[in-house]
Amino acid sequence: MNPLSSFSRVLGSAFRSGRPVAQKMKPLIMIYGSTGTGKSDLAVELATRFNGEVINADAMQMYKGLPIITNKLTVEEQRGVRHHLLGSIHLDEDPWVVTRFKREATRIISEIRARGKLPIVVGGTAYYLDGLLFDGRVVEDQPPLEGGPLNRDELAAEHPVLTGPTDAMLAKLREVDPVMADKWHPNDRRKIQTSLEIYFATGRAASDIYAEQRSRKESKLASQLPAQGQNHGEILLFWLYARREVLNERLDRRVDRMVNSGLLDETADVHGYLQRRLAADDTVDRSKGIWQSIGFRQFEPYLCAGPETADHAELDKLKHAGVEDTKTATRQYAKYQVRWMAMKTIPSLHEEKLLDRLYLLDSSDIERWDDEVRATGVELARRFLAEEPLPLPVDVSETAREVLTETVERSNQQGTPCRKTCDTCNKTLLTEELWEGHLKSRKHMKAVRGAKKRSLMPAHCFPSRALVAVEEEMPERHG
Repeated sequence: MNPLSSFSRVLGSAFRSGRPVAQKMKPLIMIYGSTGTGKSDLAVELATRFNGEVINADAMQMYKGLPIITNKLTVEEQRGVRHHLLGSIHLDEDPWVVTRFKREATRIISEIRARGKLPIVVGGTAYYLDGLLFDGRVVEDQPPLEGGPLNRDELAAEHPVLTGPTDAMLAKLREVDPVMADKWHPNDRRKIQTSLEIYFATGRAASDIYAEQRSRKESKLASQLPAQGQNHGEILLFWLYARREVLNERLDRRVDRMVNSGLLDETADVHGYLQRRLAADDTVDRSKGIWQSIGFRQFEPYLCAGPETADHAELDKLKHAGVEDTKTATRQYAKYQVRWMAMKTIPSLHEEKLLDRLYLLDSSDIERWDDEVRATGVELARRFLAEEPLPLPVDVSETAREVLTETVERSNQQGTPCRKTCDTCNKTLLTEELWEGHLKSRKHMKAVRGAKKRSLMPAHCFPSRALVAVEEEMPERHG
């Protein structure tokens, strides 16, 4: 079978039969991608070439200052291009909920167009981009409510269960909304809490609200023009992609450069600001906002030790651990961004008939970035703005062909929902495929052997829990 046949079926007949053209084009360019792939550089290049302005969709880059931690473009790198929502909120503010970002970004898009310019939205916070792009799309941890964002403090004061143990919240959620309770993993406190907050705020089950939203959206799809992102006009989407092993090395080098450029001084300033707030008895929610930024959390042990309270050897050890932990967290975040794209954005693009406007640009080889990313992106944007025919996304490069085809296939096979708990490993799985994979995993089989071994031992010979733990961490012998 032709490996592109599935992808071609997904795209349907959009390329063969052409598309309706609006009387007056309202173009919008959006740029997705992992950290370290050059999204901001491409946005500036496109804005320079096509009279555009850039809207930041990176939650951490919305905070004032902190250019190193949040990896903002310098003024020189912005090349005179106007940037919106960049360094626009204070450190003591929570990150914006999706509904607020969508509202502000939509307003700015209209203002940019009124100036006769091209709006370009770019960022690594994919749920911001998705929330802007997809009409009626429920972002599960930021559900839109008629009265605006949830007032979590008021809800928690009225319903103490929201600040209690996760298992107590889950029990309450099972009582009021069993559909959502079965959807979330028992340890996913944030999503359990949000679903329960929706119930307390509205008096209705979140699952019912979501079902209504899906129904309204499905009723609109029949009349929705291809390549129209809700009310935002004609859409062109870029996905900057780099192969993992190459990107990981690049990100490690970037962390080293950040340290050499003053990352420790910047994190020390943030740490000092935090200590001043705590000393003033301010309430600081460390679970969100700038306090969760990569680079601050990892160096906090080093910052807490301080030069006055530890010898140089200990400080060097903590500093080295901070560097390595920052590298690890950055690599994990890049992996998470790719997974979000594959598991959430692309299925939504498929559903909204927008897959034919998603162009993957390969930034794996930094030496070829000008050819593979800049030149290709500029040419695609030129054709898009001139309303000329665009190529198939899979024809842009071999990497685009491989990754897009594989990702679309995988997104069509996300798994059969289930809820099964392995009592031996005390682990809950939410799809049949994950459950089968767990049963075959080395860790599970090892745990089963250990449980059987312990069940056969006389009570007086039963080892302590500590010894069992040590034994189960020992490597298996082969022979």
